Amino acid sequence: MLRPSSSFFGSWLLALLSAGLLAAAAHAAGADDLLAPKPLPQVDVVLPSKPSQMLRAPLQTWQPVLSQAAAALDERVKKADSLDKAALIDLHIQRTLLAQTRRDWRGALEAIKQARAVQDNEASRLTSGLLNEALVQRAMKGGNDAWLRKRVRDQVLAMPWAEVESTIRSFRAQLADVKPETVETYVVNRMDGSAGVAKNQVSLGFLFQLLGARFQLLEVMPHRDALVAGLDDAIAQRSKPAVP
Repeated sequence: MLRPSSSFFGSWLLALLSAGLLAAAAHAAGADDLLAPKPLPQVDVVLPSKPSQMLRAPLQTWQPVLSQAAAALDERVKKADSLDKAALIDLHIQRTLLAQTRRDWRGALEAIKQARAVQDNEASRLTSGLLNEALVQRAMKGGNDAWLRKRVRDQVLAMPWAEVESTIRSFRAQLADVKPETVETYVVNRMDGSAGVAKNQVSLGFLFQLLGARFQLLEVMPHRDALVAGLDDAIAQRSKPAVP
């Protein structure tokens, strides 16, 4: 019933799988909702609490909502052949976020792989899901932030620099600028009010905006320094002048 009022997290979630524009979400408003593909039927869920309270709610509190979201995405997967590219990318972004929220690491990696396969250009196919994949691998292997830094560096260094340089540099700058309070303020000031009007009955797109905010606060921010350092290491390595 309730649909997102702006692309605040719509653009951010798309960027999440494109390794860029994290901070741009802090300024985006008024564009089309990227998380509600028009060809698909509307799906609504009821949040147990207002969005700002759900941000840091334990996984147990989220389980009933996540089960409904999983069932809805399963139905959309069955219709994947009929979706246009934008809707298909949205679907894989949502599947990635759902899997990472549920700690389904293998499911997250598979969704990232599928998101990469439908990107429009080589740079996007190479960089899509860089952030997600690194965090999933850290969780699976039990690595610390030193491990994460090296992993990000090695992943970027394995890419053809001419193809990905602008994306990686932009991603690094925007990731460094992300502020948790910006996300929280938006959820309180915009999402709480909208959800309250609808008695917490929200669209699937709205739900995934909220999951995106939760992912950013609980998964990205605690490891941001390591992620930025890994990108810096790779940029510095690629920026060294060639030895004659």
